[in-house]
Amino acid sequence: MLSFSVRKCPGRAEETARELLLSLLSDEYGDWGKVLYKQIYKNQNGKPLLPCVYGVYISISHSRNFAAAAIADSPVGIDVEEIRPLMEKNVSVLERYFAGEDTEKARTDPTGEEFYRFWTRREAAFKAYATRPFYTEDPVKGREESISTYIQKFGEFRIALSVACTEDKSDDE
Repeated sequence: MLSFSVRKCPGRAEETARELLLSLLSDEYGDWGKVLYKQIYKNQNGKPLLPCVYGVYISISHSRNFAAAAIADSPVGIDVEEIRPLMEKNVSVLERYFAGEDTEKARTDPTGEEFYRFWTRREAAFKAYATRPFYTEDPVKGREESISTYIQKFGEFRIALSVACTEDKSDDE
């Protein structure tokens, strides 16, 4: 099971991300979803967790005017970013922490779309899988098929949204 949602929300992105998460949990688990929501806490890295519930994983993201949330029965990560023209600070982040073909495409796309596609994939994968800091390992490597990226238009805005999630194989054995 994987369910996610994104919403435009000028000025209240963090609050909206929590509302989306509550809605997803309620849709999947009914009244029990509200009980689950009250059990959420953030770990030392700020990642929301449901520590007392096996097999329910959650992730939220917010960026300026947008919020997103995801729930799944295996580790999940979601990231949303509003696409803006590429700026020098974006290029310096790429050059400082990353290398390769993806970064070259991102660096040469003035619209910013490739940068945000690249960035959201790594953020979502990091939230789902990584155990070390974002820049010390490539959380996407070897997991490319488990990450979906969408470029979406909302009125005058465009967003990049990535969701990372693998199927839980433990029940198949």
